[in-house]
Amino acid sequence: MRKSILGLLIVVFISCQSKNDEKKSVVVSKPVSEIKIEKNSDSLIYKINENTVVIEEDTLKLESPFIYSFEGIINDNKKIQLHLSNQLEIEYGGYSKTATFYIDGAEEIFSCYFTKDKKQDYYAANIDSIDANKTACKLKLYKLSTDEMYIEVSLGKKSFKIFPSKIFPAYKCFDEIDYTLFDSRDAFKKEEAPEEFTPSRDYTFFAEILSNDAGFDMLETKLKYLNTDPVSIKNYKKWKHSFKVEKSKNDDENYSSENLTIVSPVFIDSNVYVVSNFSYHYTGGAHGSVHTEYDNYDVKTGTAIAIGNIINTKDKKFIALYENKIKAYFANEILEDKILITDNFYILPTGIVFSYTPQELIGLESGEMNVFFSYEELKPFILKNTILDQYNSN
Repeated sequence: MRKSILGLLIVVFISCQSKNDEKKSVVVSKPVSEIKIEKNSDSLIYKINENTVVIEEDTLKLESPFIYSFEGIINDNKKIQLHLSNQLEIEYGGYSKTATFYIDGAEEIFSCYFTKDKKQDYYAANIDSIDANKTACKLKLYKLSTDEMYIEVSLGKKSFKIFPSKIFPAYKCFDEIDYTLFDSRDAFKKEEAPEEFTPSRDYTFFAEILSNDAGFDMLETKLKYLNTDPVSIKNYKKWKHSFKVEKSKNDDENYSSENLTIVSPVFIDSNVYVVSNFSYHYTGGAHGSVHTEYDNYDVKTGTAIAIGNIINTKDKKFIALYENKIKAYFANEILEDKILITDNFYILPTGIVFSYTPQELIGLESGEMNVFFSYEELKPFILKNTILDQYNSN
């Protein structure tokens, strides 16, 4: 009997230890090991080595997808958090190290791209201005994907170091590339196609949430994933990159197309967890369409937060405030007389940011537009006993 109990305790200990080993601030993923290339590719698609594929005349180096969350203290004892991810760029680009970060007191989430010169031993990123004083921010990322990884943050003449968070959730990341090169030579001879071979690429980036702190356990157990579309993430543990050449069968396949879906965290504290869902769609023409949807979750329950559950959006005074601020922000560019309140927003400790695509307001492809409302402005319309009590009471 004592041996049985001892054996059970050992099993439980090993199981718990194994689970704890997964919960690290730095979870290093490996590139998709299996790359499927159709045999009938006519040498238009081939591998140079295990993780490098040549597609016609372009070279794509496959990298590990990841999300790393950093935090630290900078000027005037302000907290900073940064979320770094590695995923494909739009317009048939390669892997890009993209970051979003937030500094205490800010009215927005900043974003930047890390690049590396061959002569440097670090990745660098720059932000021209992060506050009303137009303070420039320079970032240097050292020892990427190691336990010694850190970021040097330079503000003016002062420098600070931030490290992977041991409290924020960590992530197991997966991605999938489905690339088809359509043979459009017959159509090209008839001038019905812009080129002899037209590419089509679909890309999905996905992550499992691993809680490092009891305060975030509900995100792991209730939310579980950073992408909740059951179709796109089906069998994600068996994903493999697919490259093939096919004969174009209709007019649509004679023109380039691309679809990217990328989900990543952009802000987190003990109250709210904000996730961005970025999508890019290109079906021909001068450029594709870009859109970012934001999802806000209650950290304590893991449930999604709707704007109507925290703000009285039906109040006539709120509607007037909202419309007047949007119109003032965009001056005379807005095409519509009546402005609909968007349900695309994200919560910050300082206020709420409402996000629009250009087509929704001014009909231009000039980038996404965000409008900030402080809690002081929103105070008369904030519903009682909501997540905003934690911020509005300050």
